[in-house]
Amino acid sequence: MLLRLVQVLFAATAVACMVGCDAIYRAQVAQEDMAVFLADEEEPSDGDDYVDLTKFTLPEYVEYALANRPDVEQSRLAVSNAVLKLVSVTSGEYPIIGLSGGQSRSTHNAGPHFSWRQTGRANGAFRMSLLLYDFGRLDAQEQEMYENILAAQQACADMELSVFEEVTKAYFTLLRNDALLVVARTNELQYAEHLRQAETLFEAGEVKNLDVLKARLDLSNAQLGSITASNDVITASADFIRSLGLKADRADRLDVLLPAADALAAAKRELPVSEQDPADALAFARTNAPSLMVLRAKLRAASAQVDYAVSDLLPSLSLDADLSWADPPWNFGWGLSAVQSLFEGYRKTSAVDSAIVSMLSAREAVLLAEQNLSHELSVACAARDTARQALATAQVQVMQARENYENVVAQYRVGEASRIDFTDAASAFSSAEGARVKAFYAGQIAEAALVRLTGKGMEY
Repeated sequence: MLLRLVQVLFAATAVACMVGCDAIYRAQVAQEDMAVFLADEEEPSDGDDYVDLTKFTLPEYVEYALANRPDVEQSRLAVSNAVLKLVSVTSGEYPIIGLSGGQSRSTHNAGPHFSWRQTGRANGAFRMSLLLYDFGRLDAQEQEMYENILAAQQACADMELSVFEEVTKAYFTLLRNDALLVVARTNELQYAEHLRQAETLFEAGEVKNLDVLKARLDLSNAQLGSITASNDVITASADFIRSLGLKADRADRLDVLLPAADALAAAKRELPVSEQDPADALAFARTNAPSLMVLRAKLRAASAQVDYAVSDLLPSLSLDADLSWADPPWNFGWGLSAVQSLFEGYRKTSAVDSAIVSMLSAREAVLLAEQNLSHELSVACAARDTARQALATAQVQVMQARENYENVVAQYRVGEASRIDFTDAASAFSSAEGARVKAFYAGQIAEAALVRLTGKGMEY
């Protein structure tokens, strides 16, 4: 009897180990990997894990960010989680099998002279339950989980496009600010040379002291502009490092993107030129933008929820079988069971109405997203077109402002131009250079936004 009990328990333990040991091992490995993050404080970096991305191109920066940013990994884990939920739902197609065993013993008085006797019995059972038909409940749940997987996949694709835009924008912003710093320092040198000339002319008695004072003030303002431009570079560097998924103890500006020797001459177009108008861009985005695909998948999932709520009003049919042993006899039984709820306080009928409302809400979310996307596309196309026009205009203005500045400098040396003429010419030249830099990079940033909004893919 005891041997039979041991056999039953051993069989149950063997089945449990086969099913659960691998899952337990995976859980232990995952928890061990989390040990460093579960601590209150991370160990400080020793500098050996600094990165060197200085030879990277824009596509490589984007790939690095996609491989290292936590928010991208979160979106990928969301896909895995959605797949696991589908597995848990489809498990309803398989029978539920259980195995149990036990041993009970009791001691009682067997006679008038306090003679005690122990009795006991062993028992074991094998049970199985199989769902035969549920009027579409399981199918509706599976459909909902499939759509949730598609939604998670599209959300992951949307996250990747957002990272592309963020890295690209941060990259171009840093290059733009590098170029604007060159413009500011060039302007500072111009005013420094102007001050030197003013002091020379003042000593020769050709200009008044006011010209010298004004030149010093202009130089101070230019120096302040250089400081501001330098701070903008530092801020843009921090934004670019963050967009790559790096922290301050792993990289600084010189580890990710070295400043060009001549930032004004180093500008180059990284993204292809688009020609779509807002209407064409929206037509393309309707079938390609992951942000819309997510909401459409959620709408289909909401429709599957309606199917489930309706099928839950109907009965379910299942087959049950069990084989049990209680010392000494064996017993086997089976049966069909049908379950139909008659009244649950309107819970199931209200669940149908709630599912319908959720589906209608999901439809409105799709329509609202299309409206917002249409607006964003219009803004991005306008920014792209404006940047092109501004760049063409700025290029002409730079040539004109440079020529005017050189003429005024030459005239000022011989006393044919006033300090006001010089200030206006230097300011116009600096503004034209800055406008050209801003227009060029504004166009690149607008192209990156259109890539994300339309979902046309990362092209360089």
